[in-house]
Amino acid sequence: MTSKETVTKYWRTWSEHNIDDMLALLAPDFISRSSLSQGCAAGKEMIAKGFNMFDKALPDLKEEVISIIAEGDMVVCEVIETATFTGAMELPEGVIAPTNRAYKLPVASFFRINPEGLIVEQHTYWDTADWERQIGIDSKLFAPSPGTSKS
Repeated sequence: MTSKETVTKYWRTWSEHNIDDMLALLAPDFISRSSLSQGCAAGKEMIAKGFNMFDKALPDLKEEVISIIAEGDMVVCEVIETATFTGAMELPEGVIAPTNRAYKLPVASFFRINPEGLIVEQHTYWDTADWERQIGIDSKLFAPSPGTSKS
């Protein structure tokens, strides 16, 4: 499987809500950094927890790849994510009740693929404030905490 095919399959598994196939695409030493993690590194276990949380809160979540460019072990893509917040969002800080509001959000994601064809790094960016506004939740819920480390 090429790097581009790996990333295309990754987004498809998200849209199909298939956590096992999605996790199988991640290298054991996988690290993700995103707007949601405020740039802090998250490994496979944290990604699995996030996937399960979003699967319950956003059961109709879909990822549409708009553009994808691959060169060597790097893949860059633009995705449009859509979903409706119909299930409880269970966060470590507490539960956010569903608002039944839909969103459409552009996402930019950068991947590095290892020689075995597994994803070792993912850096993903989106406008968290726009997402919060669209689904109708308090923008302070995902705001960086004072002293949040970006390491």
